[in-house]
Amino acid sequence: MLAYHGKLLELKGIEIKSDKYYLHTMFSFEEDIELFCEIDEYTANQLTSIIQLDNKYKYRLSFNHSFDKLQEQNIATLTQTYLEYSDKISFSCSENFVDMLTTIKNIQDIHELDNLNFISRTLEEINEEPVAKEIHTISEILEKSKIKFTPMLIIASSIVLIILFSYFNQGYINKARTNEGVLAQSINSGITVDLHEEKSITEIDLSDKEDLSTEGPLIEEINKPTPHSVTLDNDEMIYKVPHGKVALTFDDGPSQYSIDIMNVLNEYEVGGTFFFTGISAKKYPDYIKSIQSKGYSIGSHSMNHVDMKTLSYENQKNEIIQSIELLEEIIDDEVVLFRPPYGSINKQVKDLVYGHEYKLVLWNNDPEDWKTRDADKIFNSIKNSDISGSIILLHESQAVIDALPRIIEYLQELDLKIVNLE
Repeated sequence: MLAYHGKLLELKGIEIKSDKYYLHTMFSFEEDIELFCEIDEYTANQLTSIIQLDNKYKYRLSFNHSFDKLQEQNIATLTQTYLEYSDKISFSCSENFVDMLTTIKNIQDIHELDNLNFISRTLEEINEEPVAKEIHTISEILEKSKIKFTPMLIIASSIVLIILFSYFNQGYINKARTNEGVLAQSINSGITVDLHEEKSITEIDLSDKEDLSTEGPLIEEINKPTPHSVTLDNDEMIYKVPHGKVALTFDDGPSQYSIDIMNVLNEYEVGGTFFFTGISAKKYPDYIKSIQSKGYSIGSHSMNHVDMKTLSYENQKNEIIQSIELLEEIIDDEVVLFRPPYGSINKQVKDLVYGHEYKLVLWNNDPEDWKTRDADKIFNSIKNSDISGSIILLHESQAVIDALPRIIEYLQELDLKIVNLE
């Protein structure tokens, strides 16, 4: 039985209370629950340096992590989103933070949260100041440490502190580079640096290093989706992919759910194929561009989502050709995949598709998500089927978003490759 069950951990903020650091999160499992998770100061500083809590971006913490042998650091990731924009940002973290993520990931029942000593449901009178340590004057520091000081000692101490502050401040004010060249700035330039021995590794210069072996992806690769692809024939109807592979396909978009689906696929670095209707493509062209830029396959689902068999030959031609030309104009690339609405085809449709060297894509696994609108039923339908070699038919909806992490983890447990269709 899977332990993951589609858990999502949205980061809402970072709070301080009684000199302790807490992640303010929204945890989605069997229900949405507000949680405050105590974390160490080092990880809090790392997160603070790469997020912008200004109500513009949303952040979702990944439960996955890796270890960078070069830097001898644990690496975690979060997904930053804003409208159609989405990117993964990596950050170094402590072993305790990794243990916390693993513990939350593996809970089987929502009530288990009450037994975790690092989690609180509420924090009364939370200090709403941003995560930053108090900066003391040199005199205050010396007074607190009860050091008897002289003018010479003050001058020497000042020089040392200035040098140390300059060195470490550069490490903590680093900017995390995103896929599209967008820089995630630190929350504010007034973040105080804890002068510990740990270094920020939001950026690592690997330009002169080759053949580096790590247990997880290297930092410069962690934002890149790496889906495998299956090239389809264009002279027959396609119902399946080779054994050992699975294709997740999403119909009826683009829609308000498109980017969230893309984000989940991107987080797990698996393939996906989207079949868009022309009428919706006109409304959300930027969503299509974003999905294509992340490396996912795009196909046509007709212009107006009509039963192709009921149309005249000329109208069938318009439904297919116009929708494909529209998509090609949006993404500035060739589109060759066509999926007829309802799987409804006749000889005329096949002749049109094959005559234009397009590829006719159907499916052999239908969890009927459009009917149930229930994440559990969608997942169980897939789990109880002979899944290897499947092209799975899904539709853009919140239920599919909720079920998708469970589906992906289940397929990965079976060692199946989740592929793009091309």
